Amino acid sequence: MITGPGYHIVIVGGGVIGCALALSLASRFKRIVVLEKESAPGMHASGRNSGVVHAGFNPKPGTLKARLCVEGNRRLAEYAQTNSVPFRRVGTFVVARNDAEAKVIEALRQNGLANGVPGIEIINGETLRRHEPNAIGDAALHAPTGGIIDSGALVRSLADAAQKSGIEFLFGHQVTSVQEKTDHIDLLVGAKRISAELMVNCAGLYADKLAHMLGVGRSYAILPFRGEYFAVRRSVPPLIRSMVYPAPDPAFPFLGVHLTAAVDGTVLIGPNAVLALGREAYSRFNVQEAVEQLLWKGTRQLLKDPHVWRSAMWELRRSFSKRLFAAEAAAVVRGVRPEDLRPYQAGIRAQLVSKAGELVEDMVLERTRRSLHLLNVVSPGMTCSIPFAEHVAGLIGEAIP
Repeated sequence: MITGPGYHIVIVGGGVIGCALALSLASRFKRIVVLEKESAPGMHASGRNSGVVHAGFNPKPGTLKARLCVEGNRRLAEYAQTNSVPFRRVGTFVVARNDAEAKVIEALRQNGLANGVPGIEIINGETLRRHEPNAIGDAALHAPTGGIIDSGALVRSLADAAQKSGIEFLFGHQVTSVQEKTDHIDLLVGAKRISAELMVNCAGLYADKLAHMLGVGRSYAILPFRGEYFAVRRSVPPLIRSMVYPAPDPAFPFLGVHLTAAVDGTVLIGPNAVLALGREAYSRFNVQEAVEQLLWKGTRQLLKDPHVWRSAMWELRRSFSKRLFAAEAAAVVRGVRPEDLRPYQAGIRAQLVSKAGELVEDMVLERTRRSLHLLNVVSPGMTCSIPFAEHVAGLIGEAIP
Protein backbone atom coordinates (compact mmCIF):
# COMPACT_ATOMS: atom_id res chain seq x y z
CA MET A 1 0.00 0.00 0.00
CA ILE A 2 1.30 3.49 -0.80
CA THR A 3 1.14 6.30 1.72
CA GLY A 4 0.67 10.04 1.46
CA PRO A 5 -1.72 11.74 -0.96
CA GLY A 6 -1.98 8.83 -3.40
CA TYR A 7 -5.18 7.04 -4.38
CA HIS A 8 -6.14 3.40 -4.28
CA ILE A 9 -7.48 3.64 -7.85
CA VAL A 10 -7.41 6.24 -10.60
CA ILE A 11 -9.93 5.79 -13.41
CA VAL A 12 -9.10 7.58 -16.64
CA GLY A 13 -12.26 8.50 -18.54
CA GLY A 14 -15.63 9.82 -17.40
CA GLY A 15 -17.89 8.09 -19.91
CA VAL A 16 -20.57 5.56 -19.02
CA ILE A 17 -18.03 2.79 -18.28
CA GLY A 18 -15.77 4.95 -16.13
CA CYS A 19 -18.71 6.31 -14.13
CA ALA A 20 -20.37 2.90 -13.71
CA LEU A 21 -17.05 1.42 -12.60
CA ALA A 22 -16.47 4.20 -10.08
CA LEU A 23 -19.91 3.56 -8.56
CA SER A 24 -19.26 -0.21 -8.45
CA LEU A 25 -15.97 0.33 -6.61
CA ALA A 26 -17.21 2.96 -4.18
CA SER A 27 -18.26 0.55 -1.43
CA ARG A 28 -14.91 -1.22 -1.36
CA PHE A 29 -12.23 1.41 -1.99
CA LYS A 30 -12.37 4.88 -0.45
CA ARG A 31 -9.60 6.71 -2.30
CA ILE A 32 -10.75 6.70 -5.92
CA VAL A 33 -10.48 9.50 -8.46
CA VAL A 34 -11.90 9.76 -11.98
CA LEU A 35 -9.87 11.88 -14.40
CA GLU A 36 -11.85 13.32 -17.32
CA LYS A 37 -10.31 15.64 -19.90
CA GLU A 38 -13.62 17.35 -20.67
CA SER A 39 -15.61 19.70 -18.42
CA ALA A 40 -18.39 17.16 -17.71
CA PRO A 41 -19.00 13.40 -17.93
CA GLY A 42 -20.17 11.63 -21.10
CA MET A 43 -19.19 14.32 -23.60
CA HIS A 44 -18.17 11.86 -26.34
CA ALA A 45 -19.47 8.37 -27.31
CA SER A 46 -21.50 7.92 -24.12
CA GLY A 47 -23.56 11.05 -24.73
CA ARG A 48 -23.56 11.10 -28.52
CA ASN A 49 -25.69 8.12 -29.46
CA SER A 50 -29.32 7.20 -30.05
CA GLY A 51 -29.74 5.71 -26.58
CA VAL A 52 -30.56 2.20 -27.79
CA VAL A 53 -30.62 -0.42 -25.04
CA HIS A 54 -29.91 -3.59 -26.99
CA ALA A 55 -31.88 -6.78 -26.45
CA GLY A 56 -28.79 -8.98 -26.90
CA PHE A 57 -29.18 -10.83 -30.22
CA ASN A 58 -26.28 -9.16 -32.02
CA PRO A 59 -23.27 -10.31 -29.93
CA LYS A 60 -21.73 -13.62 -30.94
CA PRO A 61 -22.64 -16.33 -28.40
CA GLY A 62 -19.85 -17.10 -25.98
CA THR A 63 -18.34 -13.60 -26.05
CA LEU A 64 -18.18 -11.37 -23.00
CA LYS A 65 -20.63 -8.99 -24.69
CA ALA A 66 -23.09 -11.83 -25.20
CA ARG A 67 -22.83 -12.85 -21.56
CA LEU A 68 -23.42 -9.33 -20.31
CA CYS A 69 -25.88 -7.76 -22.76
CA VAL A 70 -29.14 -9.40 -21.64
CA GLU A 71 -28.33 -8.77 -17.97
CA GLY A 72 -27.24 -5.24 -18.83
CA ASN A 73 -30.55 -4.58 -20.55
CA ARG A 74 -32.45 -5.63 -17.42
CA ARG A 75 -30.12 -3.76 -15.06
CA LEU A 76 -30.31 -0.52 -17.03
CA ALA A 77 -34.11 -0.63 -16.95
CA GLU A 78 -34.02 -1.13 -13.17
CA TYR A 79 -31.45 1.65 -12.71
CA ALA A 80 -33.45 4.05 -14.87
CA GLN A 81 -36.64 3.43 -12.92
CA THR A 82 -34.94 3.80 -9.53
CA ASN A 83 -33.02 6.94 -10.49
CA SER A 84 -35.57 8.73 -12.71
CA VAL A 85 -33.54 8.39 -15.91
CA PRO A 86 -35.85 8.58 -18.97
CA PHE A 87 -36.26 5.05 -20.38
CA ARG A 88 -38.85 3.22 -22.49
CA ARG A 89 -39.03 -0.46 -23.41
CA VAL A 90 -40.34 -0.24 -26.97
CA GLY A 91 -39.08 -3.40 -28.67
CA THR A 92 -36.76 -3.97 -31.62
CA PHE A 93 -37.67 -5.11 -35.14
CA VAL A 94 -35.12 -6.28 -37.73
CA VAL A 95 -36.89 -6.55 -41.07
CA ALA A 96 -36.29 -9.02 -43.90
CA ARG A 97 -37.32 -8.04 -47.43
CA ASN A 98 -36.05 -11.11 -49.31
CA ASP A 99 -34.82 -14.67 -48.78
CA ALA A 100 -31.22 -13.63 -48.11
CA GLU A 101 -32.29 -11.24 -45.36
CA ALA A 102 -34.64 -13.90 -43.95
CA LYS A 103 -31.56 -16.10 -43.41
CA VAL A 104 -29.79 -13.21 -41.64
CA ILE A 105 -32.63 -12.61 -39.18
CA GLU A 106 -32.94 -16.33 -38.50
CA ALA A 107 -29.23 -16.38 -37.62
CA LEU A 108 -29.83 -13.42 -35.30
CA ARG A 109 -32.72 -15.31 -33.69
CA GLN A 110 -30.41 -18.24 -33.03
CA ASN A 111 -27.89 -15.83 -31.47
CA GLY A 112 -30.65 -14.39 -29.32
CA LEU A 113 -31.81 -17.80 -28.14
CA ALA A 114 -28.24 -18.78 -27.27
CA ASN A 115 -27.76 -15.50 -25.38
CA GLY A 116 -31.03 -15.84 -23.46
CA VAL A 117 -32.93 -12.92 -25.02
CA PRO A 118 -36.49 -13.03 -23.61
CA GLY A 119 -39.40 -13.38 -26.04
CA ILE A 120 -37.37 -13.24 -29.25
CA GLU A 121 -39.24 -14.53 -32.31
CA ILE A 122 -39.69 -14.25 -36.07
CA ILE A 123 -42.98 -12.64 -37.07
CA ASN A 124 -44.59 -12.34 -40.52
CA GLY A 125 -45.17 -9.11 -42.42
CA GLU A 126 -48.79 -8.78 -41.34
CA THR A 127 -47.85 -9.02 -37.66
CA LEU A 128 -44.96 -6.62 -38.19
CA ARG A 129 -47.31 -3.97 -39.56
CA ARG A 130 -49.69 -4.40 -36.65
CA HIS A 131 -46.79 -3.20 -34.48
CA GLU A 132 -45.28 -0.76 -36.97
CA PRO A 133 -47.69 0.17 -39.81
CA ASN A 134 -44.96 1.84 -41.89
CA ALA A 135 -42.38 -0.95 -41.65
CA ILE A 136 -41.45 -2.72 -44.89
CA GLY A 137 -40.70 -6.44 -44.85
CA ASP A 138 -42.07 -9.91 -45.47
CA ALA A 139 -40.90 -10.93 -41.99
CA ALA A 140 -39.05 -9.50 -39.02
CA LEU A 141 -37.10 -10.50 -35.97
CA HIS A 142 -38.92 -9.13 -32.92
CA ALA A 143 -37.14 -8.65 -29.58
CA PRO A 144 -39.62 -7.11 -27.12
CA THR A 145 -36.97 -6.19 -24.54
CA GLY A 146 -35.23 -3.65 -26.79
CA GLY A 147 -35.36 -0.23 -25.16
CA ILE A 148 -34.28 3.39 -25.40
CA ILE A 149 -32.73 5.58 -22.72
CA ASP A 150 -31.50 9.15 -22.39
CA SER A 151 -27.81 8.26 -22.53
CA GLY A 152 -26.59 11.68 -21.43
CA ALA A 153 -28.88 11.62 -18.40
CA LEU A 154 -27.69 8.08 -17.61
CA VAL A 155 -24.01 9.09 -17.49
CA ARG A 156 -24.74 12.18 -15.42
CA SER A 157 -26.79 10.09 -12.99
CA LEU A 158 -24.00 7.51 -12.59
CA ALA A 159 -21.42 10.25 -12.06
CA ASP A 160 -23.64 11.99 -9.49
CA ALA A 161 -24.26 8.73 -7.62
CA ALA A 162 -20.53 7.97 -7.61
CA GLN A 163 -19.71 11.42 -6.26
CA LYS A 164 -22.32 11.06 -3.52
CA SER A 165 -20.63 7.76 -2.62
CA GLY A 166 -17.32 9.53 -2.06
CA ILE A 167 -15.67 9.24 -5.49
CA GLU A 168 -13.62 12.28 -6.52
CA PHE A 169 -14.00 13.59 -10.08
CA LEU A 170 -11.40 15.88 -11.63
CA PHE A 171 -12.66 17.46 -14.85
CA GLY A 172 -10.40 19.21 -17.33
CA HIS A 173 -7.64 16.73 -16.46
CA GLN A 174 -6.01 15.16 -19.52
CA VAL A 175 -3.33 12.53 -18.89
CA THR A 176 -0.16 13.31 -20.85
CA SER A 177 2.10 10.49 -19.67
CA VAL A 178 2.15 7.46 -17.39
CA GLN A 179 5.00 5.83 -15.48
CA GLU A 180 4.59 2.49 -13.74
CA LYS A 181 6.63 1.83 -10.61
CA THR A 182 6.95 -1.32 -8.51
CA ASP A 183 4.32 -0.38 -5.93
CA HIS A 184 2.34 2.39 -7.64
CA ILE A 185 1.66 4.17 -10.90
CA ASP A 186 2.22 7.88 -11.67
CA LEU A 187 0.06 9.84 -14.08
CA LEU A 188 1.08 13.29 -15.29
CA VAL A 189 -1.64 15.83 -15.99
CA GLY A 190 0.28 18.85 -17.21
CA ALA A 191 2.69 19.60 -14.38
CA LYS A 192 0.58 17.70 -11.82
CA ARG A 193 1.50 14.19 -10.72
CA ILE A 194 -1.25 11.82 -9.53
CA SER A 195 -0.24 8.53 -7.90
CA ALA A 196 -2.31 5.41 -7.30
CA GLU A 197 -1.97 1.73 -6.59
CA LEU A 198 -3.86 0.92 -9.80
CA MET A 199 -4.91 2.78 -12.93
CA VAL A 200 -7.98 1.69 -14.90
CA ASN A 201 -7.99 2.90 -18.49
CA CYS A 202 -11.55 3.77 -19.58
CA ALA A 203 -10.37 6.44 -22.00
CA GLY A 204 -12.60 5.38 -24.91
CA LEU A 205 -11.30 6.88 -28.14
CA TYR A 206 -7.84 7.27 -26.60
CA ALA A 207 -7.71 4.00 -24.65
CA ASP A 208 -5.16 2.51 -27.04
CA LYS A 209 -2.89 5.56 -26.75
CA LEU A 210 -2.87 5.28 -22.97
CA ALA A 211 -2.22 1.53 -23.12
CA HIS A 212 0.63 1.99 -25.59
CA MET A 213 2.36 4.33 -23.11
CA LEU A 214 2.81 1.26 -20.90
CA GLY A 215 3.72 -1.11 -23.73
CA VAL A 216 0.45 -3.07 -23.82
CA GLY A 217 -2.14 -3.46 -26.54
CA ARG A 218 0.38 -2.70 -29.27
CA SER A 219 -1.16 -5.26 -31.63
CA TYR A 220 -4.30 -3.09 -31.69
CA ALA A 221 -5.28 0.47 -32.43
CA ILE A 222 -8.58 2.32 -32.27
CA LEU A 223 -9.96 3.31 -35.65
CA PRO A 224 -12.69 5.94 -35.26
CA PHE A 225 -15.91 5.63 -37.27
CA ARG A 226 -18.24 8.62 -37.33
CA GLY A 227 -21.94 7.87 -37.00
CA GLU A 228 -24.21 10.65 -38.26
CA TYR A 229 -27.87 11.05 -37.35
CA PHE A 230 -30.84 12.88 -38.78
CA ALA A 231 -34.07 13.67 -36.94
CA VAL A 232 -37.42 13.43 -38.72
CA ARG A 233 -39.47 16.59 -38.48
CA ARG A 234 -42.53 16.00 -36.31
CA SER A 235 -45.25 13.96 -37.96
CA VAL A 236 -48.66 12.81 -36.68
CA PRO A 237 -48.88 9.93 -36.28
CA PRO A 238 -45.10 9.34 -35.90
CA LEU A 239 -43.36 7.19 -38.52
CA ILE A 240 -42.45 4.57 -35.92
CA ARG A 241 -43.04 3.89 -32.23
CA SER A 242 -40.12 1.55 -31.54
CA MET A 243 -36.86 0.63 -33.32
CA VAL A 244 -36.73 -0.66 -36.89
CA TYR A 245 -33.49 -2.03 -38.34
CA PRO A 246 -32.51 -3.45 -41.73
CA ALA A 247 -30.98 -6.93 -41.75
CA PRO A 248 -27.26 -6.20 -41.10
CA ASP A 249 -24.30 -7.24 -43.22
CA PRO A 250 -22.79 -10.18 -41.28
CA ALA A 251 -19.29 -9.14 -42.40
CA PHE A 252 -19.32 -5.97 -40.29
CA PRO A 253 -20.08 -5.10 -36.64
CA PHE A 254 -22.19 -2.11 -37.77
CA LEU A 255 -25.99 -2.38 -37.77
CA GLY A 256 -26.87 -0.20 -40.75
CA VAL A 257 -29.00 2.94 -40.90
CA HIS A 258 -32.03 2.35 -38.69
CA LEU A 259 -34.90 4.28 -37.15
CA THR A 260 -35.28 4.85 -33.42
CA ALA A 261 -38.11 6.52 -31.52
CA ALA A 262 -36.10 8.38 -28.87
CA VAL A 263 -37.32 8.93 -25.32
CA ASP A 264 -38.56 12.44 -26.13
CA GLY A 265 -40.59 11.19 -29.12
CA THR A 266 -38.10 12.34 -31.75
CA VAL A 267 -37.62 9.80 -34.56
CA LEU A 268 -33.91 9.44 -35.30
CA ILE A 269 -32.40 7.97 -38.46
CA GLY A 270 -28.84 6.65 -38.35
CA PRO A 271 -26.10 6.14 -37.68
CA ASN A 272 -24.00 5.46 -40.73
CA ALA A 273 -20.35 4.37 -40.26
CA VAL A 274 -17.91 6.72 -41.97
CA LEU A 275 -14.18 6.31 -41.36
CA ALA A 276 -13.47 9.47 -39.36
CA LEU A 277 -10.34 11.51 -40.02
CA GLY A 278 -9.60 12.04 -36.35
CA ARG A 279 -10.75 10.60 -33.04
CA GLU A 280 -13.05 13.51 -32.29
CA ALA A 281 -13.72 14.52 -35.91
CA TYR A 282 -17.45 15.08 -35.55
CA SER A 283 -17.54 17.62 -38.36
CA ARG A 284 -13.95 18.54 -39.17
CA PHE A 285 -10.75 16.50 -39.36
CA ASN A 286 -7.47 16.26 -37.46
CA VAL A 287 -4.60 16.10 -39.94
CA GLN A 288 -2.08 14.51 -37.58
CA GLU A 289 -4.47 11.82 -36.37
CA ALA A 290 -5.82 11.17 -39.88
CA VAL A 291 -2.32 10.59 -41.27
CA GLU A 292 -1.46 8.36 -38.32
CA GLN A 293 -4.61 6.30 -38.84
CA LEU A 294 -4.11 5.86 -42.58
CA LEU A 295 -0.45 4.91 -42.20
CA TRP A 296 -1.11 2.32 -39.51
CA LYS A 297 -0.65 -1.25 -40.72
CA GLY A 298 -4.06 -2.44 -39.51
CA THR A 299 -5.89 0.27 -41.47
CA ARG A 300 -4.01 -0.58 -44.65
CA GLN A 301 -4.77 -4.28 -44.19
CA LEU A 302 -8.45 -3.54 -43.55
CA LEU A 303 -8.81 -1.42 -46.68
CA LYS A 304 -7.21 -4.12 -48.85
CA ASP A 305 -10.46 -6.07 -48.58
CA PRO A 306 -12.54 -5.09 -51.67
CA HIS A 307 -15.79 -5.52 -49.72
CA VAL A 308 -14.55 -3.14 -47.01
CA TRP A 309 -13.33 -0.64 -49.61
CA ARG A 310 -16.66 -0.61 -51.45
CA SER A 311 -18.53 -0.23 -48.18
CA ALA A 312 -16.26 2.65 -47.10
CA MET A 313 -16.85 4.48 -50.39
CA TRP A 314 -20.63 4.00 -50.11
CA GLU A 315 -20.64 5.31 -46.54
CA LEU A 316 -18.67 8.36 -47.64
CA ARG A 317 -21.07 9.08 -50.52
CA ARG A 318 -24.10 8.74 -48.27
CA SER A 319 -22.51 11.03 -45.69
CA PHE A 320 -22.64 13.87 -48.23
CA SER A 321 -26.15 13.12 -49.50
CA LYS A 322 -29.34 13.54 -47.51
CA ARG A 323 -31.16 11.96 -50.46
CA LEU A 324 -29.17 8.72 -50.20
CA PHE A 325 -29.50 8.69 -46.41
CA ALA A 326 -33.29 9.08 -46.67
CA ALA A 327 -33.52 6.46 -49.42
CA GLU A 328 -31.81 3.85 -47.24
CA ALA A 329 -34.17 4.55 -44.35
CA ALA A 330 -37.18 4.55 -46.72
CA ALA A 331 -36.24 1.02 -47.78
CA VAL A 332 -37.31 -0.23 -44.32
CA VAL A 333 -39.93 2.36 -43.28
CA ARG A 334 -42.43 4.04 -45.60
CA GLY A 335 -42.80 7.79 -45.52
CA VAL A 336 -39.17 8.89 -45.07
CA ARG A 337 -38.50 11.90 -47.33
CA PRO A 338 -35.27 13.92 -47.69
CA GLU A 339 -37.09 17.19 -47.06
CA ASP A 340 -38.30 15.90 -43.68
CA LEU A 341 -34.80 15.27 -42.32
CA ARG A 342 -32.78 17.73 -40.26
CA PRO A 343 -29.22 17.16 -39.03
CA TYR A 344 -29.25 15.93 -35.45
CA GLN A 345 -25.81 14.97 -34.15
CA ALA A 346 -22.77 12.83 -34.82
CA GLY A 347 -20.94 10.40 -32.59
CA ILE A 348 -17.67 8.50 -32.92
CA ARG A 349 -17.40 4.74 -32.49
CA ALA A 350 -14.06 3.73 -30.93
CA GLN A 351 -13.61 0.57 -33.01
CA LEU A 352 -10.60 -1.57 -32.15
CA VAL A 353 -8.72 -2.97 -35.16
CA SER A 354 -5.92 -5.53 -35.10
CA LYS A 355 -2.68 -5.26 -37.05
CA ALA A 356 -4.08 -7.96 -39.35
CA GLY A 357 -6.89 -5.57 -40.30
CA GLU A 358 -9.67 -7.31 -38.36
CA LEU A 359 -12.51 -5.35 -36.79
CA VAL A 360 -12.45 -6.68 -33.22
CA GLU A 361 -15.96 -7.58 -32.04
CA ASP A 362 -15.60 -8.52 -28.38
CA MET A 363 -14.38 -6.50 -25.43
CA VAL A 364 -10.61 -6.55 -24.97
CA LEU A 365 -8.96 -6.16 -21.56
CA GLU A 366 -5.18 -6.04 -21.12
CA ARG A 367 -3.18 -5.35 -18.01
CA THR A 368 0.15 -4.70 -16.38
CA ARG A 369 0.92 -5.09 -12.70
CA ARG A 370 -0.43 -1.62 -11.91
CA SER A 371 -2.87 -0.98 -14.75
CA LEU A 372 -5.97 -2.43 -16.38
CA HIS A 373 -6.94 -1.35 -19.91
CA LEU A 374 -10.47 -1.57 -21.36
CA LEU A 375 -9.75 -1.37 -25.07
CA ASN A 376 -12.92 -2.22 -26.98
CA VAL A 377 -16.09 -1.33 -25.11
CA VAL A 378 -18.11 -0.48 -28.22
CA SER A 379 -21.78 -1.20 -28.90
CA PRO A 380 -23.50 -2.65 -26.97
CA GLY A 381 -21.08 -1.19 -24.42
CA MET A 382 -23.62 1.16 -22.84
CA THR A 383 -26.16 -1.66 -22.53
CA CYS A 384 -23.53 -3.85 -20.84
CA SER A 385 -22.17 -1.02 -18.67
CA ILE A 386 -23.50 -1.96 -15.22
CA PRO A 387 -22.63 -5.71 -15.21
CA PHE A 388 -19.42 -5.01 -17.14
CA ALA A 389 -18.39 -2.51 -14.45
CA GLU A 390 -19.04 -5.16 -11.82
CA HIS A 391 -16.99 -7.68 -13.83
CA VAL A 392 -14.06 -5.24 -13.97
CA ALA A 393 -14.51 -4.41 -10.28
CA GLY A 394 -14.06 -8.11 -9.55
CA LEU A 395 -10.77 -8.14 -11.43
CA ILE A 396 -9.64 -5.08 -9.50
CA GLY A 397 -10.55 -6.77 -6.23
CA GLU A 398 -8.16 -9.56 -7.15
CA ALA A 399 -5.41 -7.07 -7.98
CA ILE A 400 -5.88 -4.99 -4.80
CA PRO A 401 -6.94 -7.36 -2.01
